Amino acid sequence: MGWPRILLYILIIVILLILVYFSFVLYSILNFDKKLAKRTVAISVILSQKRELLQGIFTQFDEAKVNINSSLNKVAAQVRWLKLENLKGEDIEASAVTLKSFEKHLAILGQKYPIFDNDKDYKIYWETIDDLNSNYRRNVANYNSEVLGYEYWRKVLIFRPILHLMGFRKERKRLS
Repeated sequence: MGWPRILLYILIIVILLILVYFSFVLYSILNFDKKLAKRTVAISVILSQKRELLQGIFTQFDEAKVNINSSLNKVAAQVRWLKLENLKGEDIEASAVTLKSFEKHLAILGQKYPIFDNDKDYKIYWETIDDLNSNYRRNVANYNSEVLGYEYWRKVLIFRPILHLMGFRKERKRLS
């Protein structure tokens, strides 16, 4: 075997490795929408569960005839009519902020009127809400990780024209 043949084999191997790498990146980018849809569904489920728990706590206070101020009633009404299906990035953040505001109002009310301090159900509600908050943060981190990967590959010079032709034109926003 001469040097030209060895160089040809090396060149073929390098080209094959580049094609495999290119195929892997394209496959990842094409699956990006599916992965992001799964993440948003998971976040929607978490937010729905949190809404139900917070409304349960609010109902406990209401049934106990606790003096509920108008700002808490206003936030409770917003939470009651909150649409948590088919959320997009901006909708997720707005819904999470509304639910967090409701959670803070209820926590303050719970500190002001400690009538449920010995109630097991009340404590379980709050422990479950803490678990949902940590799951929400984990899912947001995964969502942001997917978006960062997408943005990285979208900005790589070699892939930019191909991804642009495939419809991946707009920039995706991370959640906070």
